[in-house]
Amino acid sequence: MIKKLFTTSLAILILFATSNCAIAKRTKTVSQLELREMQTRIFDTPDTTRVMKSAINTLQDSGFVIQEIDTDLGFIRAQKTFKKHHIDKKRVAGWSMMLAVMTATTILSYGTNVGSMYDPSMRISNEMRDKTAVVDTNVNIEKFGQNKTKVRFVLVEKILQNADGYSFVKSAPTNVIRLYKPNVYQEFFAQLDKSIFYEGI
Repeated sequence: MIKKLFTTSLAILILFATSNCAIAKRTKTVSQLELREMQTRIFDTPDTTRVMKSAINTLQDSGFVIQEIDTDLGFIRAQKTFKKHHIDKKRVAGWSMMLAVMTATTILSYGTNVGSMYDPSMRISNEMRDKTAVVDTNVNIEKFGQNKTKVRFVLVEKILQNADGYSFVKSAPTNVIRLYKPNVYQEFFAQLDKSIFYEGI
């Protein structure tokens, strides 16, 4: 049983180490200008109030809670909290290595050190659980030219987790995402476009 656990721990360590290398190779850098273009859309209406109401409705329909609205500046701040399946491969690899070491010492000590395997085992198990994710968004709305309105939609997602691996709402962020795939922004603007249309009926 102990030998099997030792082998499994090493396998997990190798798996996550190779996965990290593969992910690093696939990472694509995006310039600030490209990111701004994804986050920005121009709408064919000069009515910024109508666009702001539509933006509020779109955010609420997407599960966001409005936290701040400044009509003079054309600013909306909203937040959404949910559970997300997220695995920090580096943390899992680190605890897997620790478990492998503890397993090896347990084998060498003929089982007298078996209690030392509990902590890394529980931490690995906890790393596999769903984490608390908080998405903060800012929407800036302003006139663009004579008959248009510009909207910029900014998202920041934070995975919250305590240093000991346990996930709580008040814990510190261990992973921050500022760059999303283009379809995330496209979906928001498509919904906003529909909402602007219905708002004008």
